[in-house]
Amino acid sequence: MTYLIIKLTHIFSVFIYGGFLFTDNLFLSKIKKDISEKEHTKVREYFMQYVRKVVPKSLILAVATGIYLIYINFGTIGEDGLTNFQILLSIKAFLGLWLGLRGVLQVFFKIQPLVFKSHIFPFALVVIIIALSQIMFAV
Repeated sequence: MTYLIIKLTHIFSVFIYGGFLFTDNLFLSKIKKDISEKEHTKVREYFMQYVRKVVPKSLILAVATGIYLIYINFGTIGEDGLTNFQILLSIKAFLGLWLGLRGVLQVFFKIQPLVFKSHIFPFALVVIIIALSQIMFAV
């Protein structure tokens, strides 16, 4: 039962983080074409004031629950080395930890990323992580 609760918490927190990236990349960036720069700045800041309250906490929760899920699901390394599942899970974990570290440094320590300043790259990583999570059980 604990595993199920942690897994659902993980999925829900990833949904919040990914939903923010989805909204920012596919909607907020596109309305810039339809409204003035001043209006866009105002709309984006209004949106971000709510995002800053929820998304960083959900990102930390996603990373923490993800670490637990990796611990439970990774299994032992056999004599033949890592299985395909373990390789894909490791890639997924690396990308998730990178996003989590980037988010924590940016939000809580005000360290801005030197590269990938937009949300396009994190959005792409989330899409890759979701794809990996769907195919890693089939390989």
